[in-house]
Amino acid sequence: MLGDATKILQGILTELRRMPAVLGATIARRDGILIAHALPKTMDPKKIAAMAAAIVGTSEMAVVEMGLGAFNSSIVDTHIGKMIATGAGEEAILVTMVRNDANMGLLLLSVDKAVQSIAEILKAAEVAA
Repeated sequence: MLGDATKILQGILTELRRMPAVLGATIARRDGILIAHALPKTMDPKKIAAMAAAIVGTSEMAVVEMGLGAFNSSIVDTHIGKMIATGAGEEAILVTMVRNDANMGLLLLSVDKAVQSIAEILKAAEVAA
């Protein structure tokens, strides 16, 4: 991937991390390969990318099987927080880890804006390559 695109993607993740309830964010390819991350040192970005891709892949298959239309996102809810895995174009996913006290409406608006930007940047980088 082009260096400029990587810097822009990193900026998107940094912006998400500025939200008080966001613990970390990762951009991964749908096959689980890490693209970029803004995670605390306690989290392994490669493992998170791989696990999120597996969750998204399974969720996409379930959506098709149930006839529910196109996949948007999967939310893994725990007693500490949530992991939101959202499709970001054809090739990528955005993984956002948040605290349970997150304002989910505001957060999902920010995630939606981020995935649109990520999809556009990756598509432009693909065309340029």
